[in-house]
Amino acid sequence: MSTTRHYTIGAVARDLRALKALEGRIRDLDVQSGPLLVLTRRRDERLIQIILPEAEVRRVETGLSKAQWFEFASTYLGVTSVSVLMGAVHLATGLTVQAVMTLAAIIGLVIYHRMPHLQKKLLGLALPEKLAGEWNAAFPNGFALALVTVPEEHFDEAQEAFLEHEDLRATLAVDRKPVL
Repeated sequence: MSTTRHYTIGAVARDLRALKALEGRIRDLDVQSGPLLVLTRRRDERLIQIILPEAEVRRVETGLSKAQWFEFASTYLGVTSVSVLMGAVHLATGLTVQAVMTLAAIIGLVIYHRMPHLQKKLLGLALPEKLAGEWNAAFPNGFALALVTVPEEHFDEAQEAFLEHEDLRATLAVDRKPVL
């Protein structure tokens, strides 16, 4: 019994034109691959869904959403009101609680914004940590990360499709062995 090996090929596209050209070249190859998976920022998600309707588009969080900002602000306001009430009873305690909570909020925001969100999403797709790290490093200078999985016999043609365009960065491939 023989099982076919599959390869996942990906690259960071610098702009929408490069992404559209890549999708066209992969479609022209007529290989039996999975849909083009595009990982992009929240603000570009809808645009890519309109331009590439057949691609699977997933969002990579780079910051807090509006709802998360609202929750953060309301929690901070609640803690501030408690520290004001504490300050009415004992001023030093109220000021200390407010200072600690403000510092904790600032540190939490800094840590959240420094987290490699793309790398965690790629590791969740069972891609190797080295590739996830390289794509994570190239992603801030790009528009979107495009991934496609192809059978072994079509690997060379698919890799050529990724290598043809000069606006694709960090073109990498990984062997996806099926687990039985």
